[in-house]
Amino acid sequence: MNKKQIIQSVKLIAFIIILSFVVDKIAYFTITKISDTVYSGQAIGKLNHYLSIKDTTKLIVFGSSRANHHIDVKKLKASSFNMGVDGKFIAYSATLIKLLPKDVKQTVILHVDPNVAYRDHYNREETKTLMVKYHTNDIIKEELVRADLTNPLQEFYWCVDYNGLALGILKNAIFPKYDLDYYYGYDPMEIDGTQKEIFQKILERNDSIVCKTDLKLNPLFESYLKEIDSFCTNNNKRLITITTPLYIDKCPEDNDALKKVLEDLNIEYHDYSHFFDDRNKPEYWADIAHMSNIAAEIFSEALSKDLSIDD
Repeated sequence: MNKKQIIQSVKLIAFIIILSFVVDKIAYFTITKISDTVYSGQAIGKLNHYLSIKDTTKLIVFGSSRANHHIDVKKLKASSFNMGVDGKFIAYSATLIKLLPKDVKQTVILHVDPNVAYRDHYNREETKTLMVKYHTNDIIKEELVRADLTNPLQEFYWCVDYNGLALGILKNAIFPKYDLDYYYGYDPMEIDGTQKEIFQKILERNDSIVCKTDLKLNPLFESYLKEIDSFCTNNNKRLITITTPLYIDKCPEDNDALKKVLEDLNIEYHDYSHFFDDRNKPEYWADIAHMSNIAAEIFSEALSKDLSIDD
């Protein structure tokens, strides 16, 4: 290859890189404009909803599906939102809590799962769905970098932020799943006959569970817990940690261990794992860990009385 050919090749490569950069930015800002209008679905819609109300809402619940499906926040306070998301744990919650306004009085209810707290390996890849805000929110960007979940190409090709999520965003933009005006984050689980049969078969199986005896608090869980506590303490937030009911808790040792940790940190904690022990009914449950809408309403009423949320 002679000098002229080398120069032409370099120019062609440079042109392709510049063109791909421009096309990427056009695509990114187009998707982002659409994405910012989506308020339906757990991938982006619920996050956008949270970002729109987080500064003015007085009580917000964070946690996994056991927060999302179990706590009817309107029974606790009129100005409230349930930001529980299926499959999301303390790393995801911590990131969102850090987005709350500083020095504004709010109540933060955080669902903590003892099983997650004492896992040998806690995978914070759950926060990867927040990547859609990587280039628009500095706090989220910082947390994703800290979790080592970013892609080196992201600084050049911004569309990487939407990897695997674009189709879901477009679908929810065209076909929203619910009416935004009436949605406040709580997703009750209504149980049909088929689900009741499946749950009954699960109970009849009576699977054996081996409980951990060497309980060591996961260091990442502990780190995020302390960060949440520090943020709330320094920014006029009442932090309440809870564990919602289970059909049966065969390993109560991790509950006791986590309760001791939270007591030592002076963090308010309410363990409701055994809430239904003396009055359990199959229709209260979708599965071992998730209550039906019937039980969730009963539990939310009791939670409202226990927590004494200020008006």
